[in-house]
Amino acid sequence: MYTKPLTYPSIAAVDISADLSAIRRLLVAAAISPRFRESLLSNPGHAVHQGFAGERFPLSESTFTVVSAIQASSLPEFTALLDKNLSNHLLTPAYL
Repeated sequence: MYTKPLTYPSIAAVDISADLSAIRRLLVAAAISPRFRESLLSNPGHAVHQGFAGERFPLSESTFTVVSAIQASSLPEFTALLDKNLSNHLLTPAYL
C-alpha cells in the first residue's frame, strides 16, 4: 500500500490594508463629488493619479492595475466590479 504524505501549499500573508484605506477614500470622494465620480468612471487610472481636492490615493501597482481596468457606467457598478476583480486578483497563485 502506497501512502502519499499530506502536503499543503504555503500561504503567504499579503498586507493590503494601505490599498483598502486608499480605496475607501477613493470611493468616498466619488460619492461626494459628481465631477470626480465622472472622472473615475470614464478613466479610473487617471482619476487615481490626479487625486481629489489634494487627497492622493496611493495604491500598489497590482491594485492600481485592477482599478484602472474597470469599465463601469455608475458608482454602484464600479464598486461591484472592484469588489469582484480585487477578490479574484487576491486569489491568484501569485498571492497564495
